[in-house]
Amino acid sequence: MWRIVVLMSVSVSVMCFEMDEDQIQVANFDVKPGGALLSFEKEWDGVTCKFSYQCQGGTNEEWTMGMVRSQDGRDFSCSVERPSGQSYLFFQAFKMEITGIPTAEGEVFGPEMTPLKQEEYKFDKVSNTITQTGKFHSQLDKVVLYARRGKSEL
Repeated sequence: MWRIVVLMSVSVSVMCFEMDEDQIQVANFDVKPGGALLSFEKEWDGVTCKFSYQCQGGTNEEWTMGMVRSQDGRDFSCSVERPSGQSYLFFQAFKMEITGIPTAEGEVFGPEMTPLKQEEYKFDKVSNTITQTGKFHSQLDKVVLYARRGKSEL
C-alpha cells in the first residue's frame, strides 16, 4: 500500500505528460541527523539525481527519491520527499542536482506541502541545482527538479 502512495506522490510532482508504470523509479533512503554533509543519488537512463543535505534533531527519517520520465524519454522529474508526512528534522543545508540533462524549473516545499518562499531557495538553471539561501527557515518536506532533453535530430 505504501508503494502506491509513494508512486501517487511522485506522479503528482511530474510535469503533465502521459506515462506508464515503467516510466517511474523509486528508491527509499534514510535522512540522518548529526550535522554531517550526506547525500543520496540515483542514476537512470543517463540522468543522475543527487540530493545532499545537513540536518540536526530527532532520529533517522525514511525519505523517497522518485524519478519519472515521459514515454519519449525527453522529460524527467526528480523528487525527494518524506512520504509519511512532515519532517521533524532541522535542515541546515540542502542541494538537489541533476546531471545528464538540462533542468527547466524547480520547486521546494515545507510543512503541509506548502511551497517555500522564493527567498528561501535558489534555482540555478546553469548548474542544474536547487539549494537553500541564507533566508531558509530549516523546514523541508520535498524538493523537485524538472528537466527536459533537447530534440534529437534524425
